[in-house]
Amino acid sequence: MRTTYYNPSKLEVDFAKAFKDLTPQLEKRLDEGEHVVSIKSIHDADNPMVIYKLKDKEGDLHEVVVQIIQRPDQIVD
Repeated sequence: MRTTYYNPSKLEVDFAKAFKDLTPQLEKRLDEGEHVVSIKSIHDADNPMVIYKLKDKEGDLHEVVVQIIQRPDQIVD
């Protein structure tokens, strides 16, 4: 079955939700003293996003944005 709606597609949204659910495993891979402060999910955007606010060892805040982009079926090998 071909995807007919990509903005966002159900697959993109489901993948973004799954990525957010993996936060505890991702946080374990950060260096000691670094951690996730908060997470914001934007699932209704053209390309869903999961935005992580992180704190480093020095106490500085940073943001990492994971944007999910599904390529149209006709360009996938």
